[in-house]
Amino acid sequence: MWIATFLMFVTGSILFCFYMGYFLFMLKRSRQYRPLNVEYSPSVSVILPTYNEEATIKSKLRNLLDQGYPVEIVLVDSASQDRTLSLAMEFMQDNGLDVRIIAEKERRGKASALNNAFNYCNHEIVVITDSDSVWEKGALKRAVSNFLDKDIGAVTGRQILMNADQTFTTKLEKSYRSVYEVLRVGESVLDSTPIFHGEISCFRKDLIETIYERSMADDSELAIKIRKKGFRSIYDPAVVFYEYAPPTLASRFKQKVRRGQGLIDLFLRERGLVFNGRYGAFGRIVFPAEFFMHVVSPSLLLLFLGAFLLSLDFFSLLFGIALLLLSSLLMLVSMKMSLIHLIFSFLQSQFILFISLLNHLLGRSQHKWGKIEEVRELWKKENVP
Repeated sequence: MWIATFLMFVTGSILFCFYMGYFLFMLKRSRQYRPLNVEYSPSVSVILPTYNEEATIKSKLRNLLDQGYPVEIVLVDSASQDRTLSLAMEFMQDNGLDVRIIAEKERRGKASALNNAFNYCNHEIVVITDSDSVWEKGALKRAVSNFLDKDIGAVTGRQILMNADQTFTTKLEKSYRSVYEVLRVGESVLDSTPIFHGEISCFRKDLIETIYERSMADDSELAIKIRKKGFRSIYDPAVVFYEYAPPTLASRFKQKVRRGQGLIDLFLRERGLVFNGRYGAFGRIVFPAEFFMHVVSPSLLLLFLGAFLLSLDFFSLLFGIALLLLSSLLMLVSMKMSLIHLIFSFLQSQFILFISLLNHLLGRSQHKWGKIEEVRELWKKENVP
């Protein structure tokens, strides 16, 4: 019994001290963020990978056109079996839009499609985006203006959920994103963030490398590769895009497991960055922290919960309640979040990461990305902003 109590105390203390310490540190750093007040207009190539996107393709192309920024569009389609290509060509003809279409005969996954598309990009900045998201007007100009700073090699933006209050599940995602944004902004102010959004990820073309063919986190992989070359990879919260969150727990679980597995696979391949002072604060602080959160923490949390149940007595209960109340108080004061959403979101994300780690260890690759059908149904029913 004492062993279980000891493990509970040690693992609980580690988790509490790490998460509260890192969050508060990044919260302080994020408040040092200053909006960009410069304009810079480099030439841009936009890569749009698609697979069975007939529900979203026209809205996406319209959104790119409405940016009012001259771009080269490279649409790479991975053997769609619906009307994606015909609808894209129809939109091109109706709107005089020049789009280079690469129609792949075989679906090999997003990373492979991107590697193919890189060969057709002719401009200074390459922007990768997803069909099931739309950018705020002016988002592209805002994003690429960051590249006036020669130290910046990659830029990503901020997600706003179009259905944040639709269900309990979307409210969970909203709570998760509130904490997520603090970490990404804080990491970017400190140095760089390794977590990028595929909905809008911008890179200097001359820094892009071939992506691992079975990658499930191509956006973050490029961000890390560019940071290793000595350039910063940043999150700009003023670069805004909109998308729907999966409205059910099942669809959220499916989406998050794939994403979690991709990041775990990437972090393990890049484990040499952990506490590597060669890469400044990114190697000393940011990457080790993200490695801990994605790879180590889920197993540690399960160990804590198991030890807590095995040693369930007055002391264990008091310790568990104290950790819960203290962490909740700190988060509620700093973020004004719902207590239920905060706790449930954290526990669910850690469970998802544990499942993702098991999938990685068992070699269950999900590099051939799949759609969340509930999200596509929302795109069919409602107008984009």
